[in-house]
Amino acid sequence: MEYIIDKEYSDVRLDKFLRKKLPNMALTEIFKAIRVGKIKVNGKKSKENYRLQENDVVKLFFEVKVEEKESKLKSINLKNSDIDKIKESIVYEDERVLIYNKDSNVVMHKGSGHDYGVSEIIKEYLKNPNFNFVNRIDKATSGLVIGAKSLVVTRELAEEIRERRVDKKYYILVDGIVKKRDFIIKSYLKKIDDRVIELDKKEDGAKESISYFKVLDYGDNCTLLEGRLGSGRTHQLRVQLSAMGHYILGDTRYGKGKEKKMYLFSHYLKIDKYDIEIKLPLPKEYRARLSK
Repeated sequence: MEYIIDKEYSDVRLDKFLRKKLPNMALTEIFKAIRVGKIKVNGKKSKENYRLQENDVVKLFFEVKVEEKESKLKSINLKNSDIDKIKESIVYEDERVLIYNKDSNVVMHKGSGHDYGVSEIIKEYLKNPNFNFVNRIDKATSGLVIGAKSLVVTRELAEEIRERRVDKKYYILVDGIVKKRDFIIKSYLKKIDDRVIELDKKEDGAKESISYFKVLDYGDNCTLLEGRLGSGRTHQLRVQLSAMGHYILGDTRYGKGKEKKMYLFSHYLKIDKYDIEIKLPLPKEYRARLSK
């Protein structure tokens, strides 16, 4: 069997390409096949970290079982109501990018008791197995997530995010009255089991985290903030705000879960590389909660 590399897989490592094409073959076996020459690139032995180029020929000198061929996208039966909801939640789409407004309490990906998430639903809706979300937000968080329609765009957007060239902002309702109108939280976050803790000093496993906040409005013993990430750590906004004594309303992990939802909404993003800027209004339930 042989594969001719197209633009989708250009600059992808050989081992990662083979993992996708041979999902049921152990990575150690893939490495061994490359090492002994049972997998060659352009007729020559290669290294697992070789980055493929367009029109390269990857040839396998062994039989590939049917079940080891690249798995097809598992079908999800979308109802008309599901399609209507998807269309309503897509806030931007072109030939490269799709921006989706995710509801709270909806998972991004399958797993942990969920047969599918937003990612699998959009793949089915687009009939595009190469679609990927390049950023993710917690199940309880709502708002904008960025999807790429090809592997090339996935890599481009991933680099933009990694280099902090994508601007993202959040509407946040927190418990209590925050007195500082503008403030910065700079601390170290460390993951321990299924939780993240905040530290004042760096230690093994802790990563520097910085967030920027400003007060937008006040309600009855609650404050509406706009938050912007200076780094992208797990549960960053949730942990830092809770540690300062103003947990996000509805945050059952780092606060008190008296609300039906968590009031953390990704409302703004800007991707200069693709000339995309989106700003969603404050959700009506946030305004209603402020008015209580």
